Amino acid sequence: MVCNGVDDMCVEITPVVRHDIPKIVEIEEQAFIDPWIPEVIAYSLNRNKCFAIAARYHGELVGYAIFHLEGTHDLAIVRVSRLAVAMSVRNCGIGGIMLDNLLNRLTPARPTLVFPVRESNTVAQLWLKQYGLTCTEIDKGRYADGEDAYVFEIRYEDVREQLA
Repeated sequence: MVCNGVDDMCVEITPVVRHDIPKIVEIEEQAFIDPWIPEVIAYSLNRNKCFAIAARYHGELVGYAIFHLEGTHDLAIVRVSRLAVAMSVRNCGIGGIMLDNLLNRLTPARPTLVFPVRESNTVAQLWLKQYGLTCTEIDKGRYADGEDAYVFEIRYEDVREQLA
C-alpha cells in the first residue's frame, strides 16, 4: 500500500489483539533502531495498566501505539512507550490520528501525556511540537546504547485550550 493521503473515515482505531503482533514486529523493524522482539511486545501487552491501539486502514494494521497508565490511584499519567506507522503510509496523517486518540484519553483526573523520544529523532520531536507537546526534561542515557531521551509532555488543560 502506498499513501496518496488517507481519508480519516477509512482509518479505524481499535485495540491491538494478539494476532497483530507479527505486523507490529514488521513495523517496529521499519521504525526503530532498537525494535522490540515479539516476546517483548507480547509481554508489554499483558502487563497491568498497559494498553495498545492499532490504526487500521481499510482493515490493514498500518500503525500502533503502546502506552501505560502510571501514577497514584487515579493513574495520572499516560506514558507512550511506542508509536509507529508503516513506511508505506508515513506522512499521511495516521500517526496524528493515533496521537489524537491518546490525547483524548486525558481527563482532569488523568491530566498528563508523556512521550519520550530519542535525541537523534528530530522528525518525531518536531512532529510532537506541532501537536503542542513540549520537551520538559532530558532523560540521560535512557536507551541501551546510551542515547538520551527528550521527554515531551502535554497537559489536559493545554489540549482543551487547543480545541477551543
